[in-house]
Amino acid sequence: MVLNRLSSFSLFSQDECRGRAEEVRSGMLARLTQWSQQTGNIPSRRAQAIIRAADPGCDNPAEAALLWVVKSVCGFKVVTQHEIVVNGRHYFLDIAIPGLMIIFEFDGIGKLGKDDAEFARAKRDWIQRENDLRSAGWTIYRVSWMDYEDVVRLRAWVAEVLAPYQASIPASAQNLWAAPTVACDGPHRRFHMGAFRRWS
Repeated sequence: MVLNRLSSFSLFSQDECRGRAEEVRSGMLARLTQWSQQTGNIPSRRAQAIIRAADPGCDNPAEAALLWVVKSVCGFKVVTQHEIVVNGRHYFLDIAIPGLMIIFEFDGIGKLGKDDAEFARAKRDWIQRENDLRSAGWTIYRVSWMDYEDVVRLRAWVAEVLAPYQASIPASAQNLWAAPTVACDGPHRRFHMGAFRRWS
């Protein structure tokens, strides 16, 4: 999200925004190296991997978390806001693996609209989009808030989806992964599904 905000990311000027994001990324990596050296060579390999894998095309923290999970198991090129045209309509794919024609998308409440009219219009657009993408040969996998209640299980599911295409998880991808700590993903996280309780 730092890259998204500081690059002023826009779907319609992605090359320019991604160029700005690379400048931000370089600065972050330089500061990480400096911090690591000043604090007694604290291990920073995973932090470097995460900064390198981050992408300014994530619209919100849920998409950023999903991108991290996908990249932590995937040996293929993964891109955000991948633009395609189907039947004359332009679509931007949240997280895509173009080489496999696979899409991972986060379904957030905000995408549905604020009232009944917006909801009905969003539903029609969603159905049209879904039909167009599937008819063009894309396979779509959707993730909801509930899936984030068990990120380890979510990662295992993504690995299962990709298993037919890769013999194992590449080491470069595994370097991104560590199960979230309670400090990051515990009972004080801002959002939990009320029907699902991991902590008592």
